[in-house]
Amino acid sequence: MTPDHLTCFLLLSVSDANCSQLCVGAGECTCHEGFKLKRDGVTCEDVNECQTGSHNCSSESVCVNTEGSFHCWFSCHPGFTLTDEITCKDIDECEFGIHNCEQNSVCINTAGSFHCQPKNSCGEGYTLDATGRCIDIDECVLGTHNCGANFVCINTPGSFHCNTVSCPRGYHLSADGTRCEDVDECQTSEMCGGHVCINLEGSFRCECRTGFMFNTISKLCEDINECTHYPGRLCAHKCENTEGSFRCSCSTGFTLTRDGRDCEDVDECENKPCSQECTNVYGSYQCYCHRGYQLSDNDGITCEDINECALPGVCSHNCINTPGGFNCTCPPGGYTLSPDGRTCQDVDECAAETHTCSASEICFNLQGGHRCFNFECPTNFRQSISDQQSSTGNASAVLRCVKSCRLLDLECSHNPTHIITFTVISLPTSQHLKEPEVIALLRTATAVKPANLPDQPDVIFEILDSDEQNSFDVIKDSQDGLIVGLICQVKPILGPKELMLSVVIKYVQLGDVYQQNIMNIHILV
Repeated sequence: MTPDHLTCFLLLSVSDANCSQLCVGAGECTCHEGFKLKRDGVTCEDVNECQTGSHNCSSESVCVNTEGSFHCWFSCHPGFTLTDEITCKDIDECEFGIHNCEQNSVCINTAGSFHCQPKNSCGEGYTLDATGRCIDIDECVLGTHNCGANFVCINTPGSFHCNTVSCPRGYHLSADGTRCEDVDECQTSEMCGGHVCINLEGSFRCECRTGFMFNTISKLCEDINECTHYPGRLCAHKCENTEGSFRCSCSTGFTLTRDGRDCEDVDECENKPCSQECTNVYGSYQCYCHRGYQLSDNDGITCEDINECALPGVCSHNCINTPGGFNCTCPPGGYTLSPDGRTCQDVDECAAETHTCSASEICFNLQGGHRCFNFECPTNFRQSISDQQSSTGNASAVLRCVKSCRLLDLECSHNPTHIITFTVISLPTSQHLKEPEVIALLRTATAVKPANLPDQPDVIFEILDSDEQNSFDVIKDSQDGLIVGLICQVKPILGPKELMLSVVIKYVQLGDVYQQNIMNIHILV
């Protein structure tokens, strides 16, 4: 191993680098001939001599690149074939029958090609082409014809003939047949269809009337469609094309003005199209009705009466429809129509003293009527003085009886009941009762008993008599520091029905009842 190879080996060992081909010392790599070093300085890649032009192949050969070198492949020109790697030999097309000579010609081989030699000559008016075929001679093109100045040469197969002169469109042959003269189309026929015709050299043109335009292709005067030619500039609304002109028209609700183009609004209300009231609007009109009427959905102009009675809640009792309105009526007795004209208001016969109760009876007002009740105080009780002063026509229907014992009647005196009250309450039918409902309030003059003073007076509420299903209860409560009793309905009641409810109010002190009052309630459901 040489010193340079040893140095390169040591450097490669230290740097872990490997040259793909040759190491020239000091860690530098190089390549064999036909290769070049890549940018990484280590790897060698092939040089394509055919692309770089560094080969030495002749023009009669093809360069083929190989790994690290190249090779020259010889190729021949058309009409030759390669016999070995460097020799080209002529192909005899005549011998191999690959020529295209016709039957009336002979194939003659040449270097790299061939030609066809005719066996016989062609007839008059024909000549041989390159392949030996007889083709027609165009005497008119070659100028070998003998047609005169006023004739036209027409070629035919093998010959030609002379035609007289043909004039272009817009011209005709002169009388002597020697020249073409202009045709005056305006004299020969009605070319412009009623428009002015102007003759031109070899042609003509039309002077069209207003509303028409001359078509240079068809040579006719064609109508101008002003509506499409000037869109939106001629008519305010609608434009209709006519022959040579146009006509304007208006949309519904408008009429054409004197200028024939603009449109103005028509006041349809002048013709009274509506059954009641009419308001003109731009381009149309609107019908509307008086109170109590509505426009018909069928025609939009007829006013139909509104049946207010068909609407829910118009009248509290009976509704009578009238043209443009309605009237509410109430039952014949016990009610009167309120100021709003819809609601039936109960007549309080007891307050108005129009009842039929006697002097000994108590009047109780009902919805649409009244009831007369004959309450009497039991033995040892008398009617209170305030009740006596207004016993007839009492709207509250209350009879208060106060204990009145005879002299030395100890049993009466020891009876704790001091007051017996008779009253009447009217309740509506209730099919569903979600929670107890207060129907009456029992007031007392007894203060709420403090919890730390057990010897203070107290009040106890009890029901003495009620209906079979126990529809009522008494709840003890307080108001303004005083004990009260709340009579509540706790179950639904279906009417009509009359019930009696008796409630006792007991005043107790140190466990003894020292006084009690009884409330008798006549309930009308």
